[in-house]
Amino acid sequence: MSEPTLRALSQPETEITAPLHALLRRGARDLIAQAVEAELD
Repeated sequence: MSEPTLRALSQPETEITAPLHALLRRGARDLIAQAVEAELD
């Protein structure tokens, strides 16, 4: 039987991803709010 070819990926630094994640969530929330407002108008 051959050796497995899967390898664990390194985890990104949480110091970098946490602010980016927050920025993406805020942007997504703003886009959803704009879409809801446009539907209500």
